[in-house]
Amino acid sequence: MSNLYIFAVGGTGSRVVKALTMLLASGVEMNNTNTIIPIIVDPHRGNKDLQRTENVLKEYQEIRNSLVQQPQSGDFFCTKIATLKDMVDNADLIASSYIFELKGVANEKFKDYIDFASLDDSNKALASLLFSEKNLDTEMDIGFVGNPNIGSVVLNQFKESNEFQYFASNFKANDRIFIISSIFGGTGAAGFPIILKNIRGATNQVPNSSFLNNAIIGAVSVMPYFGVLPSTDKTIDKATFISKTKSALQYYTKGVNPSVNKMYYIGEAHNKDYQNDPGEGGQKNDAHFVEMAAALSIVDFMNTPDAMLQVNLGQPTNPTFSEFAIKNDTDPIKMTDISAATNRIISLPLSKMTFMKKYMDAQISKSLGNVSWSKSAPTIDKDFTTGSFYKTLESFLNSYKEWLIEMGRNQRAFQPFLLGNESLADTINQVKPSASSGLKSFFTPDVDFNSFDEFLTKENKKEVSFVNAEVKFLSLFNKGTQQLLKERFFNLFS
Repeated sequence: MSNLYIFAVGGTGSRVVKALTMLLASGVEMNNTNTIIPIIVDPHRGNKDLQRTENVLKEYQEIRNSLVQQPQSGDFFCTKIATLKDMVDNADLIASSYIFELKGVANEKFKDYIDFASLDDSNKALASLLFSEKNLDTEMDIGFVGNPNIGSVVLNQFKESNEFQYFASNFKANDRIFIISSIFGGTGAAGFPIILKNIRGATNQVPNSSFLNNAIIGAVSVMPYFGVLPSTDKTIDKATFISKTKSALQYYTKGVNPSVNKMYYIGEAHNKDYQNDPGEGGQKNDAHFVEMAAALSIVDFMNTPDAMLQVNLGQPTNPTFSEFAIKNDTDPIKMTDISAATNRIISLPLSKMTFMKKYMDAQISKSLGNVSWSKSAPTIDKDFTTGSFYKTLESFLNSYKEWLIEMGRNQRAFQPFLLGNESLADTINQVKPSASSGLKSFFTPDVDFNSFDEFLTKENKKEVSFVNAEVKFLSLFNKGTQQLLKERFFNLFS
């Protein structure tokens, strides 16, 4: 099995990685890979969304590493996620981080980065022609604030970095690459073509250059899906988003698309305006359905067989292009409004994780020591719920719930679940419990915490033993919630 290297460029890139992490945690299956290695490229280390993504990646990895018995396909946390350093022996020159460290951007203006003061008169004139005074005075540690002309200069250091050298030296013939970027900003719009060029055009001085030249590469380009409120500071102006998108798409037609095996485009016309924050305020945006849909493009890419993604002499033989659509053009979007194909991928995994979260919030303290599944060895008791594994899982699921809440209040909203104090039976938005067949189908089946415990106990009795309490806990909730959902919400999960 191969590895998947994900280059997530800019703020949108990190938010899509967060969405992917939530999907994988819920058990969404990713074929044709053993391990996913996210590499986030963003100079704005103070970006709150970047920090949130880094945190959920670390917690995901910590939870999965606690499982002595590795999860099966479709289980919670079934896909391994690792840092680049985790994958490379003796990688002393890079940090154990998901974030690619750009050199020379901390506390530095762009004019200092290009050493503008030391240029001779003719080169100063050229630089002044290419970059406005405002460009030259841009503080680079808040990102490239919608200026791909700046980003393209700074991000060219990528090919000389230790991270790129380690990535190349570890890249195998069957590994795959996926690039996430927005097309209407600065970092993503500049970073995608540069990363693609340095992989497809890797020279003999780069380790495994032939593998890189002929790599299977997918990418998603996120078009405008949010706006910014008017401001006296015109550093970021949503009026330019469409023109930037059109210009970039025109360039992509010849400069990008022919080099990508599978290219995905996504955007949203019904969007919400955020506070106009070029970077100093931290840029913490609510999660958006478009980011989750963009994450699903990675799932689709990995579920595409090698035979459909051939490369010959550094050129994909049959580049393909895809867009994402929903079944019903509505706002908010519910589980019943997405296509059957998307439903098959996400509805059961997300429902399982949401039901587990509801149980942990409202019921587990009442069931510990009182129900069969918690009392059999290894016991799930109060000590277990105060241990590091449970606390990390609890923190991760708090982030998961926050992610769902944010998507539910964004525009266009995604509201698959009711996350308040509603009964368990009302958790799936506008989907009522339903039995499978026979006389039972005339009655509404019980869906409450007592029946939840019954399903957990049934699954517990099927197992001869568990390696440890951590494996037991996730295994029972994975299988127990799955059976509960399939039997008590038959109309949705049949």
